[in-house]
Amino acid sequence: MLSAALHELVLSDEIILSAVDAIQGEATEFLKAIVAIDSTLDKGEEEVQTTILKLLQETLGSGADVEASGAKSTQPNCFDVERIPVILDKIKDKRGFSPVDWNYDESKFNVVASYQGGSSDGSEGSNKALLLQGHVDVVPANESDGWTHPPFSPIIKDGRMYGRGSGDMKAGVVAMIYAVIALRRIGYLPRTNLTICTVIEEECTGNGALAANHTSLLPFSDTTKTAVIIPEPFNFIVNAQMGVLWFNAKITGKPCHVLQTSAGSNAIEGAFSLFAALKVLEEKYNEPSNRHAVYEGIDHPVNFNLGKIEGGNWASSVPSSCRFEARVGFWPGIKIEDVKRDIESTLNDEANKLGLGLEIAYRGFQADGAILLPDFVGGEASGKKSLQTDFVDSLQKCYKTASAGDESNAGRKLLIKPITCTCDA
Repeated sequence: MLSAALHELVLSDEIILSAVDAIQGEATEFLKAIVAIDSTLDKGEEEVQTTILKLLQETLGSGADVEASGAKSTQPNCFDVERIPVILDKIKDKRGFSPVDWNYDESKFNVVASYQGGSSDGSEGSNKALLLQGHVDVVPANESDGWTHPPFSPIIKDGRMYGRGSGDMKAGVVAMIYAVIALRRIGYLPRTNLTICTVIEEECTGNGALAANHTSLLPFSDTTKTAVIIPEPFNFIVNAQMGVLWFNAKITGKPCHVLQTSAGSNAIEGAFSLFAALKVLEEKYNEPSNRHAVYEGIDHPVNFNLGKIEGGNWASSVPSSCRFEARVGFWPGIKIEDVKRDIESTLNDEANKLGLGLEIAYRGFQADGAILLPDFVGGEASGKKSLQTDFVDSLQKCYKTASAGDESNAGRKLLIKPITCTCDA
């Protein structure tokens, strides 16, 4: 068993960086392995989650081989590694739940590895905790989208790995896992409570993270000072994120032959007219009087996207139906119900003007915007010391140490700014 004295072990930056360097090849190979797994919504996340579960069990769990550091692969120094199912009934009434039209069966699960820290005198862990969390799902990829290599056959070129999900965010997942593995292999264990969590459905609902909140964070008491790191592929620290809402619209027109076009009502043309009306709403959201202070100086932060459209069945027939799916961004602090009201009012007014039938439904993201670091709304701390400033200072120090050998980043601090999308934060 690891000696309690290891909790007091003071490691130099050189020792830590050497441990990370030593494990880089292994981490890169594991990244290639999980990038090669198609974990889009259609294919599901079961295979990649099972692969990660096995890695955590073998390296940090009861199957870990850490004898080189004087430890046996037994408690209490092993992580508890669990497969946590996402159960619809447990999250459907929670704030942040996004509606879906698919089932949550045994293939839908998060992976949680937790470690209970303790001090050198054998008492329970400190009142600090760290959660490392990342998502394993990816958005669809077709070679016709401009890929020069199959998206799920990762390659390394000029020091970069190319493949769907290599950046967003399987590299971040591998980095957070192997950082802990590297420290464990040199005999280091934290005094704080530490949780590693990989989640599903970040790209479409956020329901994986919602479910995880009731497992990965539950061991921490109300008095625990918890830091959360989600290593998304940004080269800055995120202080805020947009709200995001997905919806689909079904437009019904009046069919007729092309010889009598004026007698019909083209549903596809109507769809473009309806979305054009939404773009007017988008500009209204972006007006300076409506802008949130955290987004000051950022060009056009609120964006609506027409992501998918289908309709019609014959080139010479006026299409009677069309369906499109869209994404709407909105400011932190704005209620989702108010955004829905704006969307429905805008689209219904336009549809009535054009004599079109319209049905609106919601599936996928219903994610609130959020200020993640209130003490850094302007990008810099307000001058007062707080848990947030301590946390950001620690991140900056780690970045400085890790990038010390990179002349292009020497002495540079990470910027702190908002993103115009959403994530699991």
